[in-house]
Amino acid sequence: MQSDLDELTMTSEEYKKLSLKEFDRAAEKFDDDDPSVYNMCRKDYPDVLAEAVREPFSDLLDAGCGTGAMLGMFKRDYPDKNYTGVDLSEKMIETANRKHIDGIRFVAGDCENLPFADNSFDVVTCSMSFHHYPNPEKFFMSLHRVLRPGGRFILRDLASNNILLMWFMNRIEIPIANKVMHKGDVHVYSRTDIQRLCDKSGLKLELYEVRKGFRLHCVVRKPVRVGGMEIMDLQLGDVQETALIPLAVRANETKRENARIYDEKAVEIIDTLGIDTKDLDKFFSHEGVVARTILFDRAVKKLLAKYPDAVCVNIGCGLDDRFSRVDNGRIEWFNVDLPDSIEVRKKIFTETEREHMTAGDILKTDWMGDVPKENVTVVIAEGLLMYFSKEQVRTILNNITGSFGRGFLLAELMHPKMMKEKMHDTVKHTNAKFGWGTRTGRELSELDPKLELIKERSFWDEMKKYTLAGKIGSVLAKDLNNRLAVYKWQ
Repeated sequence: MQSDLDELTMTSEEYKKLSLKEFDRAAEKFDDDDPSVYNMCRKDYPDVLAEAVREPFSDLLDAGCGTGAMLGMFKRDYPDKNYTGVDLSEKMIETANRKHIDGIRFVAGDCENLPFADNSFDVVTCSMSFHHYPNPEKFFMSLHRVLRPGGRFILRDLASNNILLMWFMNRIEIPIANKVMHKGDVHVYSRTDIQRLCDKSGLKLELYEVRKGFRLHCVVRKPVRVGGMEIMDLQLGDVQETALIPLAVRANETKRENARIYDEKAVEIIDTLGIDTKDLDKFFSHEGVVARTILFDRAVKKLLAKYPDAVCVNIGCGLDDRFSRVDNGRIEWFNVDLPDSIEVRKKIFTETEREHMTAGDILKTDWMGDVPKENVTVVIAEGLLMYFSKEQVRTILNNITGSFGRGFLLAELMHPKMMKEKMHDTVKHTNAKFGWGTRTGRELSELDPKLELIKERSFWDEMKKYTLAGKIGSVLAKDLNNRLAVYKWQ
C-alpha cells in the first residue's frame, strides 16, 4: 500500500483540491433521486446502520458525511443518539445544515485531522469517502484519538478480492479518472492495506469483507487498556452483566469527597472503559451496594482476625476487588466465576501467589480441586444466590459443605417480595432474572443441615446511618431489604 501511494504523482493538496471541486459541484444535486453514482452510494447506508447498532452507542461521527443523508436515516431510526458529521467540502456542510435536522451537528473539516476532542465518539462511520484520502495513516491516527476505548470504526468503500482487478483500479482506472474526469480518487484498499494501517495506529481489525457491488465492509476497534493490559470489549452474560452495577457504584462512591468505601480499581475500570453509569448507579442501589460492601468487608475482616491463615473463596466474584480491601498479608484468595466472566476478569486483574482466578460452574464441584482444604474456608456469596432457584441453592450449599471440611459462609439474601426485577432501579435495566428469595436466613439452614446461622443483618442497619431514606426504610420496610447472613459449618 505505502509503495503504491509513494508513487502517486500528485501532492496531497492537489488530490484534495480535485475532491473539493467534485463535491462542491455535487453539493446541490447529491440528494437527488437519479441514477448517478451518488444515488448508488446511498444503497450502502442500511448496511452501515445495521453494523452500528450491533452494539450500544451514544455518540456517532460520520466522516465524509456529505449532505448528511446517512445521518438523517440514523436519526430517523434511532433518534435518542448524538450524531456529528464532518466533511472537507464546506458546500456539502452548508447543504446539510439547510436541512435543519435537530440533533445532528455538521462540521467542515479535514478527516485526516478530525477537529474533535480525544475520546469523543463510540462509533465513527465512513461511507464511500475513504478512497479520497491521500494520507490514510493520518486518518487512522486521528480515528484512534477521537474514538473512545472499545469504540468502533465502520468503513464502507470500494474493494475486490481479485488482486488483478485491485491493481487495475489503483494503477489504471483511478489515474485515468483523475486526469480525464478531474476526480480526486486516491486508492482502494486490500485487507493487507487495512491491517497495516491498523498496526501503525494501534487499532484492531475485526472484520474485512468484500460484498456485492465491489463494496468493502470493514469494522475496526480501538482497544481498551486497563492496568497496562489490552482488552477489546466486555462481553458479559445477562446475570454477569449485573457485575457492572456494584462496579459503577464503588467507582462513583470512591470519587466522592467523603467516600464511605474506596475501590481505586473500580474507578480505573469505569474511567478507562468509558462506561456510562447512568443506568447502573441509582440512589437505592447505590446506598445498598455501599452498605453491603461495608458489611461484607467488615465481616470478612472479623473472621480473618480470628483465622488469619484462612482460605477465602469469592463465588460469583464478577469484577469485585475485595481481596485488596481485606488482605492481611497471609490469606489465600480464590475468585470463582463462570468461564466468560473469568476471561474478562483476567484481562483486567492480575493473578498473584495468593490471589487466584478460577473458572467454574458453582453448581458443580470440579473447580474446587484447585482450592486447599487444610485451613478454615471463608466462602463469600455476595449478590449471587438470588439468581438461582431453591434447588440450585441447595446444590451450591451442599457442594460447599461437602467439599470443605470447616468454614464460614457469608451470603447475601433477598426477600421473596423483592424478587421482581422492575422493583430494582438498576437491575431492571439488564436482562437478569431473579430466582429464589428467603424471609429469614434459617431457610438456608433447612437446605443444608451442616449450616448453622450465626447472625443476620439487614442492609438497613448500615443505610440508616447516612440518609433520611435509610432511616425511614429501616422502619417502614425493615424486613424487605437484602441481608447479610453468616453461617458456620464443621
